[in-house]
Amino acid sequence: MATHRRHSWWGLAVAAVFVVAGCQESTGPQAHPADPAGLSSDLQTLSGVLESPTFQSFSKVSDTTTGSPVAAPSRIGTLLRAAPIVPPRTSSTLDLNAAVRLLALRRSAVTFSGGISASVVPTPLLGKTFVWDVTTHAYVEDPSATPAADPNGVRMILYAIDPNSGDIGENPLTAVGFVDLVDESTTAPPVDKLHVIVSGGTPAAPVTEYANYTVSGQVTGNPVTAFTATAAGFVSEGTHTLTFSATYAVTQVDSDNPDVQIDVTWALDNPAIQVALHEAVGLSDANHVTITITEFSITRGTEAVSMHGTIAVTLLSPATESVSFNLTIDVNDVPWIRIRGIDNGVTVVHADGTQLSPAEEEAFLDLFGLSVSCANAMSSLFGPPGTLMGA
Repeated sequence: MATHRRHSWWGLAVAAVFVVAGCQESTGPQAHPADPAGLSSDLQTLSGVLESPTFQSFSKVSDTTTGSPVAAPSRIGTLLRAAPIVPPRTSSTLDLNAAVRLLALRRSAVTFSGGISASVVPTPLLGKTFVWDVTTHAYVEDPSATPAADPNGVRMILYAIDPNSGDIGENPLTAVGFVDLVDESTTAPPVDKLHVIVSGGTPAAPVTEYANYTVSGQVTGNPVTAFTATAAGFVSEGTHTLTFSATYAVTQVDSDNPDVQIDVTWALDNPAIQVALHEAVGLSDANHVTITITEFSITRGTEAVSMHGTIAVTLLSPATESVSFNLTIDVNDVPWIRIRGIDNGVTVVHADGTQLSPAEEEAFLDLFGLSVSCANAMSSLFGPPGTLMGA
């Protein structure tokens, strides 16, 4: 398959999974994007909003296992982590999530049997600021931090990431911003809610706001039978703003095979792009999950590129799974690309079976590249609040 990639590891992952075939078969109307290169450019702009250095630094506060106040496990994030609110992914990224998703869904009845706690940030953390200690290689409390953190939340200073290790860089240690995690939970009605604000600069002199959103969770029934999580707000790299609104609903929580419905919308301000995802996750048994994508669409002007179909995952062992694809990508509701096959035998062709042009291949890769950026971003968005709320 000819490639013109700018996606480093992502390009390699796609090359290992997808094979473009060129045997023609007439199956009906065949669509093409009016401007594949323009589609690629807009998709890359959208992905870039989710990859700012400060936002990447924010993702490390939950990855860090020592000292971070959001690294210790608690409650509601169990389901947020199990089925993160993200667009569909390829088998290479599903490998990182399917086993965790299945396991957490199976444990959901136990996790939520006690209902909502109506409190997210533990009392000992309230009003405190955490900084990175290069001696202990961990987050530690700074008792002399000024100005003080919100009395209803906890603050963490963010640091530049070492491009080689992907960890917080210590030589030198460079602060790039901070995050405030503010508890806005309520008791009537009982809702666990966290307000997340990621800023550049310092607490004394904040500058660009890179993210501002809330995550909340509610349960239904006693014992619990359903769970609903919502998220709304924006992320930015300082130039473009991407707003989002998401709902994640789980029913039959008290069974071994709960059902999940995911609905998300994103909107980029410049260029004007709208992205929507409507997806259901169902378990037929403990080892099989089917992701049904009703819609994953990108709308630019009068053109809408949308994907629909199914991704089926079979858990072969705690560490491995088999993934089957049956997806179609349309342009203004007319078929453009088909994605079919299992694991490394997946083919990507036009709807009529012919091969994609180099520009279309690039647009296809950028479409899936965007899904990875959204997956990484949503993991970051839900990581710290998810940990405080239960992951």
